[in-house]
Order: sequence, then structure tokens, then C-alpha cells
Amino acid sequence: MLARWQVLRRDPGAAAVTNELAGAWATAPSVEIPATVATAYDGNPDDYDWWYRTTFTAAHATSIEFEGLTFPATVFLDGAPVADCESMFLPLRIECDAGDHELVIRFASLNHWLTTRRPRGRWRSTLVGAPGLRWARTTLLGRAPVYGNLPAPVGIWRPVTAVAAQIRTDFVTAVDGNVISVAGTSGARTIGLTVLDPTGEQIARELVAPTDGTFRFDVAVACPLLWWPNGYGPQHVYRVRLEADGVEVADRPVGFRTLSVSPDGFQISVNGTPVFCRGVTWSPPDPIRAFADPAQIRDQVRTFAAAGATMVRVVGGLIFEQAEFWDACAESGLLVWQDAMLATFDPPAEQSELIAQELISVLQRVSGNPALTVVSGGSETLQQPEMLGLGHDESVMDVLESSLGAAVAEHSDAHYVRASPSAPPESDDLAIRPDTGIAHWFGVGGYLRPITDVRSAGIRFAAESLAFANPPVYDYIERHFGSAAVAGHHPDWKAGVPRDRGSSWDFEDVRDYYAHEVFGEGLLAVRRTDPERYLQLGRLAVATVMRDCFAFWRRADSGCGGALVLSGRDLVAGAGWGLLDSDGGAKAALAVLARTWAPVTVLLSDEGLTGVRIDVYNDTESPLGGELTLTATNSVGVAVDVTRPITVPPASSMTFLDTELSGRFRDLSRAYQFGTPTADAVQVRADFGSGPTAYDVLVLNPAGRQPASLLTATASPLSESVWVLEVASEVALRYVEIETSGWRVSDNYFHVAARLPRRIVLTRQGNGESPTGTVGSIDLRAPISIRRPA
Repeated sequence: MLARWQVLRRDPGAAAVTNELAGAWATAPSVEIPATVATAYDGNPDDYDWWYRTTFTAAHATSIEFEGLTFPATVFLDGAPVADCESMFLPLRIECDAGDHELVIRFASLNHWLTTRRPRGRWRSTLVGAPGLRWARTTLLGRAPVYGNLPAPVGIWRPVTAVAAQIRTDFVTAVDGNVISVAGTSGARTIGLTVLDPTGEQIARELVAPTDGTFRFDVAVACPLLWWPNGYGPQHVYRVRLEADGVEVADRPVGFRTLSVSPDGFQISVNGTPVFCRGVTWSPPDPIRAFADPAQIRDQVRTFAAAGATMVRVVGGLIFEQAEFWDACAESGLLVWQDAMLATFDPPAEQSELIAQELISVLQRVSGNPALTVVSGGSETLQQPEMLGLGHDESVMDVLESSLGAAVAEHSDAHYVRASPSAPPESDDLAIRPDTGIAHWFGVGGYLRPITDVRSAGIRFAAESLAFANPPVYDYIERHFGSAAVAGHHPDWKAGVPRDRGSSWDFEDVRDYYAHEVFGEGLLAVRRTDPERYLQLGRLAVATVMRDCFAFWRRADSGCGGALVLSGRDLVAGAGWGLLDSDGGAKAALAVLARTWAPVTVLLSDEGLTGVRIDVYNDTESPLGGELTLTATNSVGVAVDVTRPITVPPASSMTFLDTELSGRFRDLSRAYQFGTPTADAVQVRADFGSGPTAYDVLVLNPAGRQPASLLTATASPLSESVWVLEVASEVALRYVEIETSGWRVSDNYFHVAARLPRRIVLTRQGNGESPTGTVGSIDLRAPISIRRPA
């Protein structure tokens, strides 16, 4: 890889050819690419021309591939222009002879480029103020205010590789039945293929001599092991390695799986099993560099997988992801929904072929990867003209209707949809309609609908949903802002709060609305006197809303095939949309969602006069037999305690009402309001013996802020690195929070019923002594300290 480059900043048009910069390189800073200019310079990158330079020696004729250059750019080899970059999303390749060479790239000022008048679109994008961006094949990061105050990525944002021209090899992989096919072109004398099974054992090794520069392998795998989404079965990943004249040129994951999507709604099935898709829209871990270390990618993917996610969506208008992302998704079982890099613009018809080529390039690079599931024509490409009042005839886009669909059909087995959101195929419904096809649903969210609206909205599949200004944890706020006092008003804090361009409100207003709905407190008064509690109410209101929505969507009778949270990670410091903060730390809502998303879980809900509903889920490939215990408590003691055996078939769920389990009417939810409440809380426990144990608690009668003395938290060792923390309360408490440094907790932000202790596993992460820290609750006046047994 050509990794070391120098970078120069110049005013737009100050230099047109490389020899005009000859004397400037001696003092130019160096960077190791991939690196955008914001890693070396301050200011708005779009205001300037940027020049990158490196020198190298080629021992033989060499092919140089630029995996990612930002637009607009010109490549100079030894002083002569040899290639122009038409798109940030399309790799570029040049050739050079043996010898010493100078390679220079000029990234012209995008803002200066935008001063040239070009034909207007049929509608304006509401994301940005510069309509000319519809002609620029580049990201909206750093350009659309909704993504935060980021510098736009300008420069070399993907690796630059140099290989002998003779062994440059292009290929695609396909899986059909039990056959892995690899076909491509190369100038090499021989091409070698090795196939490894999921254990790493070699199961095939073949060598061919290309004919007229082309080659093909078809390898039959006996009894191939299937690849399953996270939680539904194992992720059996095979690997395909390719050599050209003995030099390894590729190592890619391959998986065996079938894929289907129901025409009614949007139910995805893998290997014939319906999958409830839950997860996030993906945010790049390093939006400034636009390239992340492989460990960052893997950690972020694994964090979502560990929380029970089954899908991530790469959103149009941002960036295509790097190879490590696709490897990690295949290994972790995350289905990938891939948007074309289109957003709310009217795409010029002249660029349809270019946009299709961008997508084809991605599909070829990830061919054979079992994670790729859905390909969409972009984000809100259909919705934008609809929301501006245009009819279908006024907003037809050939790139969505034909070019991209044809590209997907030819180069992938993924399912193509015209855009996200979009109506079902052959339907006359509007894309914006949430109860057919694919929705972007913010009824609970920006449109301030009641939380119960999730039950009447009829969502079939939400490719975006549940966007709130989601506060990070205390330590993060202290690290980045000093204290919680900045929340809600300080300019530094507000810079990290998402806001739709042109709106008179932001997503912190949305969060505050739901915090009042959930907890009934006056948020302005709380913020003035106790900003930390103000933020905690916001965190837990977001968690409540997300939990309640996903608990309903996951039901077998909801008609919903999945939903994704907007978004996975904050792009800038503050209370962004993400379930992770900008440092990659988990927020409170993710811990709550992890119980709701878990492959084996139990969920309670208040169904009014019908009673308390219990849903037991088993996504795994094996039946689970065990016991289901329902216990209702109040301040006096246990009101109901019943256990029954259950067997939950694989990839299925079971539903009960409390009256079915107990055999009698007790009005646990107090819907009938006869006399004093029977229960303050209901706990359900699904115990599957040697398998997992799942809990849920429904607090029906919150007690308000209680003395800390009603809670105890006692830690006992199981081994040197594993302890058990027993949490017990005299009253029902909502959102018990454990704070302990150097220990990983198995659960957090959970409810407890009175006199029903919860045991939480603490696993050592550092070199500390016994666990220390605090345990609190939104219903307690103060937290208590973790103690050891007397």
C-alpha cells in the first residue's frame, strides 16, 4: 500500500498543475492514508483545493488502485493528468511502467465547484442548502447539518494499493445450492483457489491457467453448513482465497443460505425461517477520517450482535463501508441492508449509469458474503418529492426503477427495493405511508404521537425509527462537557443535538416530551434544580419508548417484520440519535433493548381489561423446555405465584395471559379498579434448565421517590474474576442502575419487584479488587453503595 503522503492546502484555482507547487512540498505535513485533510488542517475542507503527493519506485509495470478518493479530484502521474475522479464511491485505477514515479492528487474545492451553474432538479432537498450537490457524487457527512458539526471528508479516504500489473485480478463469487463459483479476469499465468470450511480446514484447492485473461472455478461442497442470522443458528462462514502466480490477492468470506422476502409487507426469511429484524442504521465509527481501524469496526458490530441485533442498514447519503465491516457482519450474523448512495435529491438522469456502477462495485467486492440481504435505491429518495406534494408522474427516477434493480439482479442474490421508505411492488400507495411496505416511522418520535400509537400505526417494516436526542452516561458527559449543567441549553451541548434543517424544534424537545409522558415530571423545573436527574429521566424515557415499541413489533400477531433504530452511534459529542455515544460506549437504551432483542427472552405488557400478557420467544434452532413462573407482589408480600412447564419450539414464540397461568381473575393491571391494587409489580421468569434464563418485570404501581434504605446490593464472589451482585428492594423499583468501574454487568437498567431479589453477574475487566460502586433507581432519592456479605 502507498501509505505515506504529503498534504498541501491552497486557495481554489491557485495551482492547476503540479510544477506550480514544486517549492512547497519541502514544508508540507505528512499523513498516513487513509486520511482526510481534517486530520491535518482546520477550517472547512470544502473551501480549499487540496494536494496530496507521494513518490515510489515500481520494480515492474504496476497497477495502482485508489479505493476511495473524494470528489472532485484529478490524479497526476509524473506531472501529467492521468485520471479524473467522477465519484467518491467508485474506485479508480491507473497503470505505470517500472521506475521512479511521483504521484499527485488534486482535490478541488467543492464549494468552488458548486459555483458553476447546473440544471436544477425537479425538487429541492431539505437536507442541504446547496441544490448543486445533486450533481456531486459525494457524502453528505459534514454537509447536511442534521449529521452534526463535522468537517466534510476530503482527500484519500480509502487505501491506495500498488500491485504488479500482471497479477492484478478482478473476480466475483457466487453461491448456488452447494456450489461456490469464482469467476474473473487476470493477467497472471496461473490462478489458484483455496476454500476453507468454517473450522479453517482446507476442503478444496484448484489451479487453472486463465484463457484469454479469464478464469472460473466451480467448487461443490458436500453437505454445506448453513449460515444463520444472529440468534437463529450458527454463523458458518467459509473462506475463499485466491492467488495469482503464487501471490495471495484475495481472502473473502462466503456463506450458504437462502433468502426470501414476502410480497405482503416485508417479512425476510433466511433458510426458510422468518427473521424478526431488529437493529440500527449504521454510523461510521470515525466520520472525520471516514475510515476506521478494523478493531473499531469489529467492536461496534459485536456490540450490536451481543445486544441481540440481527440487522444493520448502511444509509444512503453517508458512505459505503470497508471490507472489515462486511467480514464482521458475516462472522456475527448481522444481516446488512445496503442503500445506494442516494438521499433526498433528484438524481440527474445523466448519472444513472455512474450511480449503478458505484453499486456494482460494492456488490462485486462483497459477492458471496451471506450478510448482504437487502439493497435499496437510497434513503428517502421517493419520500422527499412526495412530502413536497409531487405526484408519481412528476418524480419518476429511472435510476431507481431500472438501473439499480438491474444491477442487483445481475450481481447479487440480495432483495432489491426502490428506496427506503417505499410502497410494496406494484402498489399505488405512497412511500410515506407507514402501514404498507417499508416505512421510516417517527410517529412515536418527531411527530409526538402517543406511545400507544405503535399499536395502531400498522408498521410492516421500519427501516428507520425511534430517533431521539439520547443522552450518554454520566462519565461521558463529564469527560466531554465537564458536567450535566450544560444539558438542554448550552451551545456546546446543543451542537451535538440533532435538528432537522429549517425546523423550529430539535430532538431534545422530542425527548423531553416523552420524558414527561413517561414519568409525569416537569422537565424544565427538574433541569434547573437537578440536571443529572433531568438527563436520567431522558435516558430512561428513550429506553421505555424503544422497549415498548419493539416489544409490540416482535409479537407474532403484530404484522411487523422488523424495525431499525436511527441510529447506531453518535457522529459528534453530545446527545445524538445513537445507541452508542461518539466514543463507542453504550447508552442506557441499549441495555434495555438487549433484553427485548435477545434471541431467548420473555416480555410483559399491560393489556388493560384483558390482563397482563406474557410473550416467550425462542429464536434458536432448538426447542427449549423449562418452567415459566409468574409472581405478583405488593408492599405486603406475594399476591400471585404460579409456575407451569412450557416447551417453546425452535424459531417461534408462545403467548399467555396472567389469568391463563393462574387460573383466576386477580386484576393484576388494575384495569377494573376494584378496591386496592392487587399488585405493584409482576415478574415473569422463564427458566430453561441448562439453557438461558429470561426475566421481565412490569411495574404497575410506581411508588414514587423512595428512601435509599429500602434497597440492598450485596456482592459475593464466585471466582477471582466473577462475582454475583444480589439486588433486593422492599418496594417495586423501575430502572435499577448499577455503576461499577472495572466490572462488566450482565444486566442493567432493569425493574425489580418487591422482595424478589435479582442476581446480576459481575465479570472483572481490569485489575481491581472486589467490586465497588453504587446501585440506584429512578424511583430512589439516592443511590446506595455495593457491599459485601457480613
